[in-house]
Amino acid sequence: MKRFLTALLAFCLCAVFFTVLPAASNSIGDPNGDGKINSLDAAQILKYDAMIISLDEQALDAADTNSDGVVNSLDAAQVLKHDAGLINIITGEVYYPNSDRSNAELLPAAIDMGGREFYILQRWFGYGKPYIDFQGEVIWEDTEDGTMTNINAAKKHVLDDVQAAYNCTVTGEMSTDTAGGVRMELANDILGGTAKYDFCFESYFYYFSFVQDGFLADLNDLGIDFSKPWWDQDAVEDLSICNELYYALGDINTYDNDGTFVILFNKDLYEENGGNPQDLYNMAKDGEWTFEKFKEIITGFGHDSKADGVRDEFDTYGLLTETSNLYNHFLASGNKIIDKNANDEPVFNLPTGAGYPALTDAVDLYRNTNDVLVTDLPVYIDKYGGTGDGYYEPVTNAFKEGRGLFYMTSFIHLPYFKDMEDDFGFLPIPKYNAADDRYYHNMGTHTTSVLFVPKNPSLPGENAKQLGIIIDALSAYSKDYLTPEYYEKQLKRGDAQDPDSAEILDIIFSSRVHDLGQVYGSLLATTGLVEQLDTEIASRVDGQKDVIEMNLGLLTEKVKANAQKPISID
Repeated sequence: MKRFLTALLAFCLCAVFFTVLPAASNSIGDPNGDGKINSLDAAQILKYDAMIISLDEQALDAADTNSDGVVNSLDAAQVLKHDAGLINIITGEVYYPNSDRSNAELLPAAIDMGGREFYILQRWFGYGKPYIDFQGEVIWEDTEDGTMTNINAAKKHVLDDVQAAYNCTVTGEMSTDTAGGVRMELANDILGGTAKYDFCFESYFYYFSFVQDGFLADLNDLGIDFSKPWWDQDAVEDLSICNELYYALGDINTYDNDGTFVILFNKDLYEENGGNPQDLYNMAKDGEWTFEKFKEIITGFGHDSKADGVRDEFDTYGLLTETSNLYNHFLASGNKIIDKNANDEPVFNLPTGAGYPALTDAVDLYRNTNDVLVTDLPVYIDKYGGTGDGYYEPVTNAFKEGRGLFYMTSFIHLPYFKDMEDDFGFLPIPKYNAADDRYYHNMGTHTTSVLFVPKNPSLPGENAKQLGIIIDALSAYSKDYLTPEYYEKQLKRGDAQDPDSAEILDIIFSSRVHDLGQVYGSLLATTGLVEQLDTEIASRVDGQKDVIEMNLGLLTEKVKANAQKPISID
């Protein structure tokens, strides 16, 4: 916390002019009056404490979070704790995310559901692929020898407690079918009115038609309080559309984390080439990890390690990546393809946003084939295939064998490197603008799961209320039991082993954003706009603009129409 406050203060002191903030409607912890309590408010408080800005009376009252009559770094710390889900500034509640039952105790009193069964559908992501270790959501499984991993033991703990507290059963299936097959099975269940599946975990990428056709429930209609600390607040805000929430993320699911992008870096290789890994960690934690510094390290790093005069996938590179990762650089500039207006309606932002420079600079870097290995260049697709294991083979092998300094990928690939000889760590996706006070991270379109609920005849009334209660309880109990095992031990790999990467992990997961241009990419024809290795971005956008805006209008109309038929839990 002290390091983060110091970083924010350092950023604030870089200002060269004195600013007076305009009057706004402020609540406690929200001095900038934007309706959110987050790191931006903490930055305002630190700027005021450093005498860089002044605050009007209303903002000062909001900034004094501990009510001691002084606005200083202690108030900023309170704001950051609220943003991290450790406290609630408004209510005064204190949360203890790593203690048994601390979150579950915040739930309303449990009710007897008379043995009701809740059934889950989820697809086994990466089924049969050696570099993906998908363990499912909520449902636990024994291994072949009858033992359980710590994560599955935590899931069993969650299910045992929830089932006992509410007198219900939670079961489900993990389908090994294709994404299309799972989608068809679910559509038939909804259209047939059989209501076999109560809730699901899948990638949102494949379900835009379900939103349009009114097949998914607005999760707000289930009575779930999404302000609770076991729900991802950024996702609740970003994924809503026309004030309807069809997808949710929280402690109930882990595969959203697995699908989040990160930069893996080979610490041994960096040291061998004269660098100090600690410098990279410090740069990232101090908010100084930028695209320019990233590019500077990569440029000139690649070399013909075989000394055979041929540059191919068996040589050494500064960056291992794929063209779809261009989107991560675009997002890192703080821009989205589709943003939202004050009415929570989607707006095509790409033509007017400021993300072009970030994208064109990333394209220029990716075209540097001496220092950057792009796994889906035609030469490698022809050699290894464009899908399945072959698609990733050039870059995954290069990183595992110590021939890549940086590898931009998602956490889903971590198990593939568990026996890697070289030591590696985590870094954020670099900022594009050095002045930005935060990083921006993304979940992969095809490599993440979200929670959603099919709309079916069984939902109205008490059934819907009970479903909302169980989903909420599963997420709260998961924060108590599952998150410490999954996030603290597996993803962080143990603080003692790599405390710096553990800190970076917190930075990454506190800076995720969700772009509706990706969520509804297939429908809106936005998927490939920022993922091509050419600089004709503006002309591509101009050519697609009318189609995208037309589809966006149709989506908005249908969502609003579906909203007229809410689920009743009265």
